[in-house]
Formats: sequence, C-alpha cells, structure tokens
Amino acid sequence: MVANRAIYAAKYEIAEEILAGRFGYYSPQGGFYLWLDVGDGEAAARTLWAEAGIRVIPGTYLARNVDGYNPGAGYIRLALVHDLETTREALTRIRDTL
Repeated sequence: MVANRAIYAAKYEIAEEILAGRFGYYSPQGGFYLWLDVGDGEAAARTLWAEAGIRVIPGTYLARNVDGYNPGAGYIRLALVHDLETTREALTRIRDTL
C-alpha cells in the first residue's frame, strides 16, 4: 500500500511538471484520476484519440444533466494507471495536442 501511494505521488509530480498552469490542473489529494478543463470534453477526447493516440473520457459522460446543464461537459477525465514513463509520454502528448 505504501509503495503504491509513492508511485501515484510520482505520477502527480509528473503531472504537475507537465500540466501546471494549463487546463485548470491541480494536484488532487488522492485517487488516480485527473480532471482537465478543456472547454469541450467530447471534442477534446476525439482530438486526443485521433491525433495523439490517447484515450480519455469526456466529463459529460460521467455527470448527469441538471436543468439542461451538464457540469462535466467542459472536462476530460484521465486515469493515471500506467507506469511512470508511459504517464509522462501521455501527459506530454495531451499538453502538446490540446
């Protein structure tokens, strides 16, 4: 458990290095998801898949419409589930593509 937390801490350090000041990034206190404010989550997910080979989930797919508004619509959610090298490469591609 301690080793796993250390790995995720290292992934968040990588994310901070690559995404700081972009897409509303902040380092969460726990978990393994990042939520990035990209304006249009569906369009960003399509772009990342087509141009960078990165799969993310549009935030709109994970939230419920309330009075015609979906609070997740402007976001993408990405999971930090790969090794450190793959995580660094993916986050760099996301930054450079969007």
